[in-house]
Amino acid sequence: RVLFRSGLDARARALEAVASATEARSRHFAIEAHVLAARAHLAAEDLDAANEHMDRARAVCDQVAASLPEDLKRTFLARSHVAALCREHVGLFPGTVAAEVVAPAPATVTPGGRRIVGQDPQVRTLLNAIRKVARSNSTVLVRGESGTGKELVAEEIHRQSPRGSGPLVSVNCAALVETLLLSELFGHERGAFTGASARRRGRFEMAEGGTLFLDEIGDVSPKTQVALLRVLQERTFERVGGTSSIRADVRVVCATHRDLRKMVDRGEFREDLYYRLAEITLDVPALRSRLGDLPEIAEHLLERIALERGEPRKAIGHAALALMARHGWPGNVRELENVLRAASLFAEGEAIAEADLVENVEDLRLLAAAEARRSRDTLRPPELVSVESAPSSAANDDDGGALPEGEATATAVAYAQVRRGSIGLSDLKRQIERDCIVRALGETRGNITKAAALLGMKRPRLSQLAKAYGITGSSEAS
Repeated sequence: RVLFRSGLDARARALEAVASATEARSRHFAIEAHVLAARAHLAAEDLDAANEHMDRARAVCDQVAASLPEDLKRTFLARSHVAALCREHVGLFPGTVAAEVVAPAPATVTPGGRRIVGQDPQVRTLLNAIRKVARSNSTVLVRGESGTGKELVAEEIHRQSPRGSGPLVSVNCAALVETLLLSELFGHERGAFTGASARRRGRFEMAEGGTLFLDEIGDVSPKTQVALLRVLQERTFERVGGTSSIRADVRVVCATHRDLRKMVDRGEFREDLYYRLAEITLDVPALRSRLGDLPEIAEHLLERIALERGEPRKAIGHAALALMARHGWPGNVRELENVLRAASLFAEGEAIAEADLVENVEDLRLLAAAEARRSRDTLRPPELVSVESAPSSAANDDDGGALPEGEATATAVAYAQVRRGSIGLSDLKRQIERDCIVRALGETRGNITKAAALLGMKRPRLSQLAKAYGITGSSEAS
């Protein structure tokens, strides 16, 4: 109240409180800080921002509740500050249904302490879709890049489904050759092949009454595709070397990082099987598309790592987090976990510093070195001339000719656009990065290897950026 009565910028102070709560890793403080931010934005008539902060406060409540045993969870949800939060949400937004506010969202805790983490709209949409899909018995195809957490989605679908009390059986289809995969899925009879000394149950039998998760389904052979199509259509199968049909009461969830639709067009994947698998499709976003969730994901992973090692959890410094936010994360959350495992192992202090990342993670070391090199190039004495005072003839292209005046004053123009709010600095940086890549590929006639050398970066990194920006080029030298 004092904050609102004073002439201070209430929204800025409230956001400082949110940042302090995040830094202090206090979830109870975070709840109050987000409510404060919601009030401040509401006072400024920014309803979207106010609603977002109130949703974040409720999400933190759900996280705390999900980590508690059932009896403590009920006590926590009945506590005055949680009940007040629900009333606050209804009071701020009269159109909200009270029952929707009070009812906690289903917990997203999966076996082994793993859970789906994040407040990005893509993640919230995915979690909402999981809750709806779990109630059905349809086959689900989970799509996403490697390392995004497709297995977590499958585990969450199983946990929230009516089959949650049954078994969840997983098979990595890419790890087994055709003969072994058929035996692994459907089992085999004694003497079916060399080494088959006894009858063996397959994964379909093991998953009876539960869920079977088939990871990397795009890598199965044509023969295995036929067998899978039969069991999905008829709900029966035969063991390898057997003749009797076995009923399969199993829900199938598949995952792939491949584009199955394009594989169908190329004749590499059966079209009828594709439509059987894709009754419902869920897309898992890449980490680079939701970097706002990076602090929360890192905190969750560090908690798991500390629990596994039986040691205090490491925090992560602001500079280290900022460096991580500038990385492209081609390996997604799996890569992030590997980075945090290495950095937390070698970090001497209570928090992971930027130096710990640079010293122990090669990709981040190369990133920091490239940024330092660009910074040194920017600060060279000949380039310290003020843009306003420098004549356009001072900027030359590779052939020695003067650049157009508009390009010579690019920095001044860009700063003016950012200052006016016409474009954000991050968007401007992405635009400059994309334009430089396009120019480099143009000069090298689309040769990514030569363009990477021209831009002073490694070819895989340039290839990744070009793909992200939708730019095509050849990867081999002509």
